[in-house]
Amino acid sequence: MTVFKSLISITVLVFLCFYTTLVSAQDDRPAGSQTQPASSLVWLGTYGKIRLADNLYYDLQTHYRTTDFETTAFVGRMIQIYNRHGINYYFSNNFQATIGGVLRLNFSPQPGNQNFETVTLEPRIWHEYVIGQPFENFKLFHRFRFEHRFTRTNAITDTDYLFRNRWRYKVMANIPLNTPDMRPGTFFFSPDVEIIMQSGNPVIDSPLEDLRIQPILGYIAAPNLKYTMSLMYTTGQSLADGAVYNERWIFRFNVYWNLDFRKFDEKIPDTRFYD
Repeated sequence: MTVFKSLISITVLVFLCFYTTLVSAQDDRPAGSQTQPASSLVWLGTYGKIRLADNLYYDLQTHYRTTDFETTAFVGRMIQIYNRHGINYYFSNNFQATIGGVLRLNFSPQPGNQNFETVTLEPRIWHEYVIGQPFENFKLFHRFRFEHRFTRTNAITDTDYLFRNRWRYKVMANIPLNTPDMRPGTFFFSPDVEIIMQSGNPVIDSPLEDLRIQPILGYIAAPNLKYTMSLMYTTGQSLADGAVYNERWIFRFNVYWNLDFRKFDEKIPDTRFYD
């Protein structure tokens, strides 16, 4: 009960901080705001974990992302290739932490236009903390992720990197649909909501970078392999003008896998894959 109350307190505190930031920013905005036409994207992702010790993992994630361009929706052009790596440690079955680096490749918004570089690099440092909250037939997760990023556009005249911080909170659950718990052969549903705030010198009146809402359907194919699919809706403020909101519809398909490279006699049954 004490842990549950602590989780509720932390969650309420985070949302109060987000709300206060948004209210203070809105005072300086123009009276009216506008929403840009929604864009469509595809994110194909792989999420891997390699077990190094009983509680220590190497975390590696890759995304291939496309977006609409001209008359082609979803897959008109490549927009990003995303590589995230880190060291992950489980302090208990209900608390884990990860720290690592990211290198994202950002492709030109106008392929063939010589005023834009074909590819620019976006490095980041990231760390996250995940709290699990088990219930009888499912498990709820609270994820706090913090990213420190260096960005610039693809314009050839834009050579200076800008530093920003991202403050992310996600709440999600894994709910089995055809079995009493998460196991091979389980179809599951994951309601997933994340709010992403940002700060730094370039951020004047646009602290809300993204609000992401996605209902996820998944299938556990084997003890070390599962798949998920979703259509995610996102909205957030434009960095240049907080009165302008962007919207996106993103089709996502992900593959989750894990490996255990320890000696056979050191392996233990619990791989935490079903988390």
